[in-house]
Amino acid sequence: MSRWKGKSCNGSRQMPASGSIEAHNPSPQPSPHGRGSSAVPVERASPLPWGEGQGEGKFPQFKTPPAATPSRMRFRAAAAICGAVLFSAQGFAGEEAFVTCQNGNTVAVVDLDRMSVAARVEIPGNPVGIAVTPDGTRAFVTSSEGKTLSVIDAAQRKAIKTIRLKGGPFGVAVHPSGSPVYVTDWFEHRIFVVSPQTGNIEAEVSVGNSPSGIAVSVDGATIVTADRDSDQLSFIDAKSLTVRGSAKTGSRPFGVTIDDSTHRVFAANVAGNSVTVADLGTGKVLAEVKVGERPYAVALASGKAFVTNQYAGTLSVFDAQTYAPLGEIETGQYPEGIAASGDGKFIYVANWFDDRFAKIDAVSLKATGKVDPGNGPRAFGAFIRKAP
Repeated sequence: MSRWKGKSCNGSRQMPASGSIEAHNPSPQPSPHGRGSSAVPVERASPLPWGEGQGEGKFPQFKTPPAATPSRMRFRAAAAICGAVLFSAQGFAGEEAFVTCQNGNTVAVVDLDRMSVAARVEIPGNPVGIAVTPDGTRAFVTSSEGKTLSVIDAAQRKAIKTIRLKGGPFGVAVHPSGSPVYVTDWFEHRIFVVSPQTGNIEAEVSVGNSPSGIAVSVDGATIVTADRDSDQLSFIDAKSLTVRGSAKTGSRPFGVTIDDSTHRVFAANVAGNSVTVADLGTGKVLAEVKVGERPYAVALASGKAFVTNQYAGTLSVFDAQTYAPLGEIETGQYPEGIAASGDGKFIYVANWFDDRFAKIDAVSLKATGKVDPGNGPRAFGAFIRKAP
């Protein structure tokens, strides 16, 4: 079912029957979008996307991560030694990942060939969202607590500009040309269109309630947002900055990914345990694919779709054409951000609760490497930087 041409994308919130997210998850577990209790006051429409707070405009105090086990401590020590050695490296032949570490207030630059931390960039204010430009020159980071958009010089590994925003900045995407930058505002149900050169907000576009994930088509023509509390995708014309339609999703869409080769959109529905697939041009819903518990984001590689399941600690894998299930992969605690390598051979996953960034072979579905990038890795967005 889709709503297209002339319909409002800023309709009333669609809530579970009980008026809170507990209708989907009666047992006390961590919030689908942050560390802490899942209890959400009925008067508040939804939990914050980055953690539990106490009302609109307030940000969370995160709980301590799970205690380190001896094996995890050994893994951390080995990762720290490798990272220290490679901090002095002058260049890399392969791709890199820019991994936002929310609790550590850093962005880790991971050499994906060596699976080691090459550098860390300090970004205050609880960095979450990430978007690397197609040419690999810049990385843009949203900080939920600080209400900022940071601009990183990817080659120099340093923040070169901080842009103040309003509301609740979360998801971020960048036009293929490198400008403008698009940022979702969770609180005020809009996206900001930001000039990274001037730091100005050039426009605002109203979308559905609580937009989280955002993506831009490879031709730069269409922007898509996942409007979590409206259970919809919004499709925005990037030239006119008008909403040209919306598509109904499963319950609570969060991460959104565009498959430009087939003109399809994949949205992970955190409260529906499903992925909605829609046509990029018409908004027609093509499929609703069941996956694991609390799916967060989707990556595409080797003809497959890979979905991070927060509560299950797994990736669901299904055929990207037939939507047939292909299995599940154990990856770590609370997997969130996910992306594919440029050649489609590997999948990379940020596991928020056990501070692990994992590398998985997209053909064999086997884990091939891991590294500790820092405290609370989320990497929500397009975090892969092409080889220099």
